[in-house]
Amino acid sequence: MNNIKQDMDKTDRLLDALDDPQVNDEELEEMLSDPDCARDMCLLEDCRSYFVRESLEMDADKAWGKFVRKQQVKRRRRLLVGSVSGAASILLLLWIFRFTFQPSVQHELAAFVPDTSFSRVVLCTGNGQKMVLSDPKMDSLPGNIVEVSDSGKIVVYERAEAVSESEMHTLSTGSGCFYQLCLSDGTRVWLNAESSLRYSSVFPEGERVVELQGEGFFKVARDTARPFKVKAGELVTEVLGTEFNVRAYSREDSHVTLLQGCVRVKDNVSAEEVVIHPGEDAFLREDGAFEVKNVDTDSFYLWIEGYFYFDNVPLAEIMRELGRWYGVRVVFRDETYMRLRLHFLAERNQSVDNALKLLNMMGDMIITREGDTIFVD
Repeated sequence: MNNIKQDMDKTDRLLDALDDPQVNDEELEEMLSDPDCARDMCLLEDCRSYFVRESLEMDADKAWGKFVRKQQVKRRRRLLVGSVSGAASILLLLWIFRFTFQPSVQHELAAFVPDTSFSRVVLCTGNGQKMVLSDPKMDSLPGNIVEVSDSGKIVVYERAEAVSESEMHTLSTGSGCFYQLCLSDGTRVWLNAESSLRYSSVFPEGERVVELQGEGFFKVARDTARPFKVKAGELVTEVLGTEFNVRAYSREDSHVTLLQGCVRVKDNVSAEEVVIHPGEDAFLREDGAFEVKNVDTDSFYLWIEGYFYFDNVPLAEIMRELGRWYGVRVVFRDETYMRLRLHFLAERNQSVDNALKLLNMMGDMIITREGDTIFVD
C-alpha cells in the first residue's frame, strides 16, 4: 500500500508539471511520448480515483484486490487504447481539455429538474385502489400478493398456477428509493427511482408483457412457451430467460443492456430491430436506428446493489442521476463541465452532500448545494 501511495504522489507531481506554465510544448510532448510515463499515468490516475473512494472500502486489501481485478478486465477488453502512442495522444487531449478550455462566460443553465411529485413507493391495483407500501398501517394485501417487505423492499406475488383471477397492477417509485418485485411467473424486477412498472398480477396464456417507464433491471424466469416482453415507450425488448437492464426515462436516453442470454430490441416508430448479446448495449439514436456497442455492464447493474457507478461518462449524466435520486434541481452555471468525463462510485444510501464531496475531489469544478438546488461552477 505504501508503494501505491508513493506512485500516486508521483502522478500528482507529473500532473502538476503539466499544469506548470513554464513547461514548454517540447518538454510536454517529450513527457507524454515516454511509453513508461504514458502507461503509468493511465494506470495511476485510475488508481488515484479509486482510492479517493476509500470511504466505501475500509479494508485496504479488499480495495486493492478489487482494483486489480478491475484493471485485468480492462486489459482484456482493450477497446480504447491500441498502442502506447495512442495512450500518449489521449493524455495530451485530456490535458488540453482540462487546462486550456477553462470557463469563460458565466451563465445559468437549468439542466435537470427531477419530478418530485411523489417520494414513496405506491401500488395501484386494477380497481383503482392505491397503497403506500411503506405504510405500517397497511393490514391487507390485494389479489395474489403474498408478501410486502419494506425492510427488504420487495413485493412477492403468488405463483400463477395457484391463482385464477388476474388484474393489472402498477408499481411506482419516487426519488430516493427503488423497489424489487417477484412476479407471478418467478421473474424478478428491480425498479429504479422515479420509475413505474405496469404488469398483470397473473400473466395470461401466450405471452408475458410488462410496461416500463424509467429504469428497471430484469431477471426473467425462463418459459419457452411464453416470451417475456418489456415495453418502454416505443421500445419493445423480447426475451425467453435472461438478465438485462432497460433505461427509458426519455426517448433520447433509451438503452437496453444485456448481462446474460440474448434479447431482441425493436423500435415501433422506425421499425428497426436488433439482437444483442451479453456485454452489449443497444442505444436508440435520433434517426431511429440502433447503435450497439460493448460496455462495462457494471454501469447498468450496480444500482440494484445500492451504488452509483459511472465509468468515463459526462458529468451531465452523473448529475442527472444524482438529481433524480436525491430529488434536487441541478444547475450548470458553466456548460463546459457538462462534457467533463469522470469515473465515479458512491453509495446511494449516503447523503447528497457525501456524493458532492467525492465529486469535488475528482475535478476542477466546484459543486455546491443550496437547499434543494445543486450548482456546478
